[in-house]
Parts: sequence; C-alpha cells; structure tokens
Amino acid sequence: MKVMNIDTDCTDNGAGIRTTIYVSGCTHYCTGCQNPSSWNASNGQDYDIEKLIEIIEENSLADVTISGGDSLTCQYEDTLKLVKAIKQRTNKNIWVYTGYRFEEVLEEKKGILSYIDVIIDGRFDLSKKDLNLLFRGSANQRIIDVQRSIKEDNIIIWKDGHYF
Repeated sequence: MKVMNIDTDCTDNGAGIRTTIYVSGCTHYCTGCQNPSSWNASNGQDYDIEKLIEIIEENSLADVTISGGDSLTCQYEDTLKLVKAIKQRTNKNIWVYTGYRFEEVLEEKKGILSYIDVIIDGRFDLSKKDLNLLFRGSANQRIIDVQRSIKEDNIIIWKDGHYF
C-alpha cells in the first residue's frame, strides 16, 4: 500500500487522538485540494498491511483515520484489507475520508462499509470552503455515522459526538 504519511498523534482528522494514515492516489482532482501531491498513486512509501497494523497497535490509545488522497479510489482493495484487519485485531474506531458521496459508496463499494464507523464524504468544493467546519474543509462534505446509517437505512449525520 502506498502511504504519503502516518501521523500517530493526530487530533484534527476525527474525534479524539487518532493514528491518521494518508494514502496515495486520488482521481477526484478537487480544485483547492490541501494535498495535491497525494493524487499520484505512485507517491509515498510502500507499506504492507502487517506493518500498518503494528504501527496502529503500538499507538494503543489512538483510534484510526484513513485520509489521502482518497483510499476508495486507487487503493480500494488494500484499504478494504486494512480496515478489515484493524477491526479484527484491534476493534478501533475507524474514520475514512473520501470524495465519493455516501450514496455512491453504498452502490459501488458497499463491502468496506461494515468496517468503517464514520465516513467524511464528498469532494472538497473550494466555493464552499469553511475553515470553521469540524473535521472537513467544505460545507458540502458530511460526517456520517456509517453503522447507524446502514442499520436505519437513512443517513445519520455525526456532529461533535452527537447525531442528527
């Protein structure tokens, strides 16, 4: 798996302290993207799933966020293996950032959703950029409680520990 960076003490990509893995590769090419170097799926270092799990387990107090790039574009299969391994071995809370809308993930990549707790969906939209938003860059992006949304067959928005 190609990884641009790993932050083991992150507090701005999800609730609480998180190990954030920034994967390479994105096909959305959002204008104003904060990390355009991550678009190239060849950038970064190679990590096998086992090494990433070791890093996650070493940081025992932190939950996990997968950002990028977009882990649901170029590296979907590896991301699926990673989140499955995380849940099986650590049962940590997992957040995933993606430019896809939740509805698209439900249609095209539903298999990964059983391992994700929260998804931040939607492409970054420079015209809706808002630096005051919690855990996202533009107002069109949503923070979704994946498991409740699937169970209730309705999108449940997560906001600062509360659901709306």
